[in-house]
Amino acid sequence: MNEIHQPMARRVWRSNVDEEMARMAECLKRFPLIAFDTEYPGIIFRTYFDSSSDECYRAMKGNVENTKLIQCGFTLFNAKGEIGGVWEINFSNFGDPSDTRNEISIEFLRRHGLDLQKIRDEGVDMFGYGFFPKLMTVFRSQKHVEFVTFQGAYDFAYFLSILNNGKLPETHGEFATEVVKVFGQVYDTKVMAGFCEGLGEHLGLSKLAQLLQITRVGRAHHAGSDSLMTALVFIKLKLVYEDSRFARGLIYGIGKRNLVAAPAPEPEPPVPLMCQQNVASYPVFHNGYVQNYEQPQLVSYHPSAAPWAFCNATGTYVQLTHLPANTFAYPSQTPSAAVDYLGPVPNYYNNNACYVVE
Repeated sequence: MNEIHQPMARRVWRSNVDEEMARMAECLKRFPLIAFDTEYPGIIFRTYFDSSSDECYRAMKGNVENTKLIQCGFTLFNAKGEIGGVWEINFSNFGDPSDTRNEISIEFLRRHGLDLQKIRDEGVDMFGYGFFPKLMTVFRSQKHVEFVTFQGAYDFAYFLSILNNGKLPETHGEFATEVVKVFGQVYDTKVMAGFCEGLGEHLGLSKLAQLLQITRVGRAHHAGSDSLMTALVFIKLKLVYEDSRFARGLIYGIGKRNLVAAPAPEPEPPVPLMCQQNVASYPVFHNGYVQNYEQPQLVSYHPSAAPWAFCNATGTYVQLTHLPANTFAYPSQTPSAAVDYLGPVPNYYNNNACYVVE
């Protein structure tokens, strides 16, 4: 793959935004897969390893609502692995001395070559131009598009916040619902790596690309280059690792898969389900079905059986090293389309026993 010449990002400024939007709309007709990435001025509200899912979401909500987007990158490609084009949109809205920022993150972006003053002076006014509503009109002009990210919770969150006058939903369950409504079918390459033997969710984008022998075009931590890298990683994972398909509909960021503990099935031995750590993924289904995170806690566990947990969404079991502290019930009637959408589960997760980290 890395012998094929890949395009450099087309840089979008106030002076050429109309032209590039039209170019992107035309490209989307033949390249309906969209990898995207965002650059923003860092994290203000932090979380820790033992932070709850609610605490993680509240921190993300606070970070996104109180900071301004600097760049957004889009790479359009197709199911054959062909790249249609790469765009890097620069926004002028960040840069006022009063704008909230993490100075360490700002210095990090500068060291990686972002000219923040030029972006401030020549970038697109996302609100004055109405960039994101116009972009959504372009995306929705096609019958079917799919979105690909790497560690995508913040990417989706900034997009949704801008479309909703700077506000995000109050809970992570409502956030998941909004992702479904706005984006439909999504992939997160960080989650995909967790389904691939020899890889894992602990890998960063550059390291994952290195292991897959993908050469970067452009500079890291520029939204256009990162979106292209995300697309190339997605293409390679789909090509080499059949089990990467099980990540469809999951985004890395907030929450954990909801499980109800139950005895293991007979006679078929159960197979491991992908681990969902405290800061990991939760299911988002393309048909609008999202599990109810607000239901009361419900745990059913048979003491004479091995510690297996049953996932209603897939009809499969997972062996746990211990019962999760907060285990929720799925709605009693799970739409069959959601079951069909997830499909069977892989038979390994990095060759480790699957467990839930509280």
